[in-house]
Amino acid sequence: MRVFVINAYPERREKYDEKYEMYDAVWWEDVSEEEVERHHFRHNCKMELRKKVVACSLSHKRLLQKIIDEDLKNIVIIEDDALIDDFDRLDELENVNEFCYIGGDITSPFLKDMKKFKEEGEKENVRYCCQKGINKIDKDIFKIGQTCGYYIPNKEVCQMILSNIPHGKKERAIDNEYIHLQKKGKINLFMYPAISTLYLKDACQGFSYSTYKLYDDQTLY
Repeated sequence: MRVFVINAYPERREKYDEKYEMYDAVWWEDVSEEEVERHHFRHNCKMELRKKVVACSLSHKRLLQKIIDEDLKNIVIIEDDALIDDFDRLDELENVNEFCYIGGDITSPFLKDMKKFKEEGEKENVRYCCQKGINKIDKDIFKIGQTCGYYIPNKEVCQMILSNIPHGKKERAIDNEYIHLQKKGKINLFMYPAISTLYLKDACQGFSYSTYKLYDDQTLY
């Protein structure tokens, strides 16, 4: 099994050894305004953040295209603010033949309920019901946010993902596009506890920190 790290910042490479393969991310300053225009954002989102979101999406999609072009199999994709907690646990994915999150954030189905979901114990209830190993996303109760780590078994899964992006007139952030695929029943699985956990020193510097308010490495999502 190959583990690709979508790497934007050279200084973040120091924490990775030979078990990881670096994949150069699209740098946000290289994103054109024309590319930004093809994406949907909140009206008050600043241009720098817009470009960083687009760069992240382009990086994931280009790696998916690489998997297709080279007919790669059994691929793990993580971002450069994450680490594989236990490489031996990747063996648990051996018989998984579809997209599977190996890290992320358990959150409410609707953005407006995110704060309530965490503060009123609904997130803890989902965690309590999870079994060790492969679990199914119950899209009526929760969703998996972020794209810090996921498993791709083959190029057919990549083709399915790319053929469903964008799901509207304009493309959204890659994690939101994946959430839409959860809603459509095309992404269904996640590994619990997480195999891909956050390296907080880097994660807290990321552009999504203000949204997710990271307090731990998300071993339990």
